[in-house]
Amino acid sequence: MAQLSVIGVSHRTAPVEVRERLALPGGEVVRLLRIMHAEPALEEALLLSTCNRTELYAVPRRGHEPLPYFLAHLARLKGGPPPADPSVFYRRDGLEAARHLFRVAASLDSQIVGEHQILGQVREAYRAAVEARTAGFLLNRVLHWALRVGKRVRTETQLGRGSSSVAQAAVELARQIFSSLQGRTVLLVGAGASAECAARAILGAGASRLIVANRTVYRAQQLAWDLLHKPADKPGADDECDLDEEGEGPIQCPAIPASAQAQAPRASAQAAILGAGAPEAGPATEAIGLDDIPAAMARADLVISSTDSPQPVLTLDGLAPVLRQRRQPIFIVDIAVPRDVDERLGGLESVFLYNIDDLDRLVARNLESRRREVPRAEAIVEEEIERFDRWLSSLEVSPTIRLLSERLAGLEQAHVARYDRKFTAADREQLDQFARTLGNQFLHKPVEFLRSLSEDGETTKSLAAVELVRRLFGLDESDNP
Repeated sequence: MAQLSVIGVSHRTAPVEVRERLALPGGEVVRLLRIMHAEPALEEALLLSTCNRTELYAVPRRGHEPLPYFLAHLARLKGGPPPADPSVFYRRDGLEAARHLFRVAASLDSQIVGEHQILGQVREAYRAAVEARTAGFLLNRVLHWALRVGKRVRTETQLGRGSSSVAQAAVELARQIFSSLQGRTVLLVGAGASAECAARAILGAGASRLIVANRTVYRAQQLAWDLLHKPADKPGADDECDLDEEGEGPIQCPAIPASAQAQAPRASAQAAILGAGAPEAGPATEAIGLDDIPAAMARADLVISSTDSPQPVLTLDGLAPVLRQRRQPIFIVDIAVPRDVDERLGGLESVFLYNIDDLDRLVARNLESRRREVPRAEAIVEEEIERFDRWLSSLEVSPTIRLLSERLAGLEQAHVARYDRKFTAADREQLDQFARTLGNQFLHKPVEFLRSLSEDGETTKSLAAVELVRRLFGLDESDNP
């Protein structure tokens, strides 16, 4: 029977310097899939490429090995020798390949277990395969099944609940403080990768106004413009920026493209309102320099600071006069290392100050809570794998022929029994013979067709044909997603 195979590398099997040589941007994925579609080696193919994995899911044709084929195409695509030694790749076949995909979609194989990004990335990989016409009967079914597994894990377990990065934890803490960020003004100090992750999460949580402060006003303007006009470069509405488990660096937080930098406003004023042209009901976004922070502090409800400054950016001397005049409390979250905020500010009556250690503890609690949910998520995967296995086994030709014969024999017996009283004992034998003869004649063409599929070699097209026969004759209850 034609079967699914997966070959790939991931954070579990290869260091980043290997994974980055195998990474395939979206355009390269579609280009490579189209090449594969035009060649005979693979019946079906799907490429999943993220910062932590590059995987080829394929249904190889008889006599073709997918790994050397894949490496050869990667070498041509990258314009050099094979980008990795074959020994760094893993391979799984048949049911184990499906199990691997289900675990990937459920985020059980992610660097941060429970992260939301992967389900959108699997969905985007499937969309690319459909676009390139390399997703056939088997991949269509297994991908729909995998996406359902991912959704079940997210809705039936707590695996994805709670922040998994420092940037997200800052927003979660803000939600706990304010219950909602609707109508709130947030001051973001810094314009680097961690700041961008935090800013996108803040806007996603509903903040009404975001002020970006940076030593270089132009960089603050770039980030503010990007946040307002350009969505994060990642698939899926549920995606999020993730840092590593220690909060030391971004796993996937998109850099600002050069094209966006070229388009960003270059206003010379220190404060630039960038809301013009934004979608209706979108947040107001403002860019300022560090000198304007005291005035912004007077308006802000929440401050998140993330710069690479070796010295505190928010000092007691510079901010105490403004903060002492506030009637409402202000919450400051310092996610920088070294710290951006003078710890003495936390002693002011109106200031509630949290640092990265507070957030690390929140992340650690959330990650531990996620780990406790792993057995429940694994149980869902195994339940679905059993169902998938039953469905796949049902597509074998010989069992289908046997089941078709049994189904028709059952119908013959039921109808003979129904009219039994209308015939004499002598006629009953002729009735039985008539029913069997009619049934065999009716079975002849379907059975001949099914046997031809087996003789031709069971491709994914033959699997689709077997399933169609089973559906036409109602041979089993649907166990499909």
